[in-house]
Amino acid sequence: MDRPILRALFSLLLLSAPHAYAERTYAVAPSVGSASISNMDGYDNSACVRVDGTFHPMPEVGVGVFVTSYPGFKSSAGNEVTIKVNGYGVGVTGRWPVHPYAQPFVRLDYMRWDAEAKGFGRTLAKDSGGSPGLALGAQFPITGFFGLKAEVSGYNNVSGADIRQFSVGAMFEF
Repeated sequence: MDRPILRALFSLLLLSAPHAYAERTYAVAPSVGSASISNMDGYDNSACVRVDGTFHPMPEVGVGVFVTSYPGFKSSAGNEVTIKVNGYGVGVTGRWPVHPYAQPFVRLDYMRWDAEAKGFGRTLAKDSGGSPGLALGAQFPITGFFGLKAEVSGYNNVSGADIRQFSVGAMFEF
């Protein structure tokens, strides 16, 4: 296809993206990323998966629920110990309409988690509790329904460790 035609189609796609701050919207945002734990030496990063569901009663404020999973922080010491963490919780999100196609946000979370350490073919320890979290990121609306997001976040004192993560994901807002 001709280069000017591709530019025109791409421009129409961007122009068709309405402002993402319509009143009373719902958003579902699955994301994946990488997480590390601090306060515990000798463990490698883990993948992370998260799904957020958020209701925005006002354009700049949202309240939501989420589920997340860290399938395995593996010991780098060679003893094959793995720590798995699953969690769910609630959060409050604030977002700013700086630009229609790049919108920063901050989110305060509270996560209930279950942690399990396995190694040597058996369960070594189990723990559960709750931890506060903070996320900073940006969402990038592409159309009125679909967008992308990127964020850095962290949770303190998850079974004695602090979790830090970077994730990217999709955003479906309706």
